[in-house]
Amino acid sequence: MRRFKVAVGGTFEPFHEGHKRLIDKAVELGGKDISIGVTSDRMARQRIRSVLPFVIRAENVRQYVRRKHNFDPYVVEITNPFGKTLEYDFDYLVVSPETYEMALKINEKRKELGMKEIKIVKVDFVLAEDNTPISASRIKKGQIDRYGRLI
Repeated sequence: MRRFKVAVGGTFEPFHEGHKRLIDKAVELGGKDISIGVTSDRMARQRIRSVLPFVIRAENVRQYVRRKHNFDPYVVEITNPFGKTLEYDFDYLVVSPETYEMALKINEKRKELGMKEIKIVKVDFVLAEDNTPISASRIKKGQIDRYGRLI
């Protein structure tokens, strides 16, 4: 079983300040020893009708990590809600308040499988100018830009 210190995952579309905060926390906890899961096109399109292809979303994540943290991260395609958390061992799982409940389910499933729990690190939302969370849905609706500025 492959071992990483930290897992973080998402659709990362459009890539915004909240995503950057999650990735930065993962790097803070695990250095280069992180796994970034990017949802498959099929999985992403179940929630968001219009989404960039996986290869572009994954490359956006890679470029951000290269620019900000100076290394090439391990990026993996996730095709189910558990991602790779039932296949690999991690010390930390970095999540947003929106994905916290799924993190609890991941640990329940790991326990059922006889695996050790992953420490969940919940990162607060990044707030837009109007003091509400930056989110992909708000950006796609044209309410804010990816930096949280009102449109």
